[in-house]
Amino acid sequence: MPLPMFLMNTNFIIELVYSVIIMVSCLVIYFKTREIYNLSSHKGIKYFGMAFLFFAITYFLRFFSKILILRIIVFSFVTGAIFLPQGFNTLFSLLVLYTGFMTTFYLLYSLSKKRLGKVLPESTDTLHILAVVISSVVVILNLPVLFVGVSAVLLLYMFVVVYSDYSASKTKVQSGFLLVYFLLILFLMLNIFDLLISDFFGRIQTLVYIVSLSLFLIILYKVLKILGVETNGRKKKQA
Repeated sequence: MPLPMFLMNTNFIIELVYSVIIMVSCLVIYFKTREIYNLSSHKGIKYFGMAFLFFAITYFLRFFSKILILRIIVFSFVTGAIFLPQGFNTLFSLLVLYTGFMTTFYLLYSLSKKRLGKVLPESTDTLHILAVVISSVVVILNLPVLFVGVSAVLLLYMFVVVYSDYSASKTKVQSGFLLVYFLLILFLMLNIFDLLISDFFGRIQTLVYIVSLSLFLIILYKVLKILGVETNGRKKKQA
């Protein structure tokens, strides 16, 4: 009897490891930013941390889906029957799109709340509703181009803001955060193509994972370094 295909698929295993590393890194950043927010009550830090929380949820969903597929393949290999829960693909796509939009929305809030205070709604409840509505339209009408379009416009706007603010930045902490935003934008762009256009990278998929993971580990290092400085500074002021 031949081995199940997943045992011979290196990319499958790489993506599992990749998802776990990204998920854990995001949670580390989220809890660290929560610590800073509790000390400073800075809304920008709060939104920044929430973006990483939704990042973690997105990669948890990807990891969970891979494990579920793995179990289905094993079950099919053992029994000869193929079982896939009805509506699984639709529900999974809806959840991943929702968490993806919320990641981008929270990054937008953390970067532009002061700049666009009169345009952006005060309550983030509106963001959740908007994310659900757009995700539902994308899934129900099968319009992945809508997700790509909305995300590309928001990421392009954030890129312009980051470039403008970086040119005018006066402190190392501010410059460091803006560099993190730039790396995040690159990472999100890679993930948009990887998630919705599975054959976009073709044979270089493993290289894309390595580049994406390298970007994210740099982000983790930068964020922890910046937040470590901020935490020590806040504690010294309160001492």
